[in-house]
Amino acid sequence: MTPNQVVAVALRLFAVWLGLQTLRTVPALFRTNGFDSPSYVWLTFMLALTAVIIFALWVFPRTIAGKLVPPPDPEPRPPATADMWLAVGCTLIGLWSLTTTVPRLVYDFIALNALGDYADRSELQHSVLYYLGEILIAIWLVLGGKGVSKVFWWAQSAGLRKDL
Repeated sequence: MTPNQVVAVALRLFAVWLGLQTLRTVPALFRTNGFDSPSYVWLTFMLALTAVIIFALWVFPRTIAGKLVPPPDPEPRPPATADMWLAVGCTLIGLWSLTTTVPRLVYDFIALNALGDYADRSELQHSVLYYLGEILIAIWLVLGGKGVSKVFWWAQSAGLRKDL
């Protein structure tokens, strides 16, 4: 795949993600503010703007990619190996996990420290431990792409005879 095609696919994936996130948050926005609120016009404008951005990213990904990616080098590069793609994918999954887990951990940690002496802390303590484990796995994915690739290739060839 050319760099323009990769960026175009990434733009379409981003458009899908943005659309899903928008659909997920729209009901909460209108529920808390209501239709009579002065901010209703602002929310409707932002929703329409987001819809236009999603439409543009979906319909014109190659045009946008052409503006973002510099012109190709005169000498072609060798294609990337499967290990490199796996390491990049693991890093991206790790970063995604970090960006979604760290805010939840901070929120739960602050809530845990804000509870009184007689409050039940067990549920928050379990969620803090869960998010700490998720952060450790995310850091392993970000920093240890080679270790993940070893586990992946081992799992793919597990149970196969070596003499074949």
